[in-house]
Amino acid sequence: MDNRQLKESKKSPEARVRSFYEIIDRMRGTDYYTELLGYESLHGNYGYWAPGCSDQDAACEAMAEEVGERAGITEGDRVLDAGFGYGGPAIHWARTRKPERIVGLNITPSQIRVAREHVTELELDKVIELRQASATSLPFEDGSFDRVVALEASVHFHTRQTFFEEAFRVLRPGGTLTTTDPVPREVPLPGGGGVTARLDDWRRKRVIPDANWYPRRVYAERLQQARFVDVEVRDVTDKVLEPNAAFVRERCATLLGDPRFTSFKHRSGIKVHLKLTASRLATRGYVLATAEKPAG
Repeated sequence: MDNRQLKESKKSPEARVRSFYEIIDRMRGTDYYTELLGYESLHGNYGYWAPGCSDQDAACEAMAEEVGERAGITEGDRVLDAGFGYGGPAIHWARTRKPERIVGLNITPSQIRVAREHVTELELDKVIELRQASATSLPFEDGSFDRVVALEASVHFHTRQTFFEEAFRVLRPGGTLTTTDPVPREVPLPGGGGVTARLDDWRRKRVIPDANWYPRRVYAERLQQARFVDVEVRDVTDKVLEPNAAFVRERCATLLGDPRFTSFKHRSGIKVHLKLTASRLATRGYVLATAEKPAG
């Protein structure tokens, strides 16, 4: 282990996640990175590839719409968005579903800054409030929210179970929790091993605690342990990771023929991205979970 790896291993789980996303933020504005991932919007997830979605931006918007629908966000609701990223989903819900208030939490200052700038530009300050705070120690009174959502975020929390318990506490009776997350497949597909799989797992451990890395059936059990009822954990791998991987393959094939990216560094990065995407598809699934706090 070199000095950089040793220093990284000594960071707290939250610090590792913050560091990871700060690196992503620095790369986000480059032509190469934007072209590689294929999105320019304030969203940043794998996308929900509903009919008609032909690119990453559209799929990310569809993900926000699907989560908003499953969560039941509607006029007058108070919504907690845990791990709001760049604020894209919160802005989408504020515009389309008209909740009374959306409070977003994030631990990465650079993302908070970008999100706040866009919220101000869109004159949504009266609806959306963005804070720097941890999702595992929520700074709110019991029963403060009608909906709690975590779009592709709770997998990073240390730990997700603590977040489930905190979400239960701050929800009003009858309120709902909605999350989306990657999970390990119960049975990996062929082709998911080798050096690339080991690299992917090493990267995963940097930002996803082992305590959170369990399959769909366990995910449902953990929600029930947190006292939620009407728990549903849907496998949406076919709507998320599978079409995302197809999009990545097509995009990388195009980039390998792009004269802007002919350097060894660029071509190597594209090929590694392709291999990591294939490895993830072989070893991971994706879930959309909903659960309710008992009305009693």
